[in-house]
Amino acid sequence: MIKKLPNFLSKDELKLAQQYWTLKEYSLAPCLQAPNAFSLYADFLSETFLVAKKDVAEKALGESLLSAYSFSRVYYHDSKLETHHDRPSCEVSISLNIDADREWPLWFHALGEDEKPLQGQEACPLTLKPGEACLYEGFKYDHWRETYKGKRCMQVFLHYVRKNGKYTSFAKDGRQHFGQSLHESTKNVWK
Repeated sequence: MIKKLPNFLSKDELKLAQQYWTLKEYSLAPCLQAPNAFSLYADFLSETFLVAKKDVAEKALGESLLSAYSFSRVYYHDSKLETHHDRPSCEVSISLNIDADREWPLWFHALGEDEKPLQGQEACPLTLKPGEACLYEGFKYDHWRETYKGKRCMQVFLHYVRKNGKYTSFAKDGRQHFGQSLHESTKNVWK
């Protein structure tokens, strides 16, 4: 399932997030997954959106969810996101556009049981405006972004697992509390 969520953030929420990330941006670490990008696991504002917007995600999906973790990334000119599919903590994901000076599609290609792209199906792009989000099943689709030709694009990713699914042990991504570091997550989940 891939579902666009218009007006995921209210105008006030979006303005707050844009101001916050303008201030926070320069404290981020280089991203290991995307060149010319900076990222942060479990930022407090993003974790707040993860918890506060869970009901919106549940309504869009039609199922109960458990919050896993958030991830925030700012991309710059010539950055790209390599083709990948997600880990179990990202059973249901939301990609949220906070700010961008140019449209930049997120591409999806459905995967088969063998985790290879389904033959006969085309990859499909989805473009989001600031404040809009996209809900998708991150391990059922390869997804990527081609080279960014704008100056800056800020995205927040909210990850969930199904409350009655097989990945419930990945709730909170293995952490005891929201806002804890990636180290805490991997220590508890990936024993």
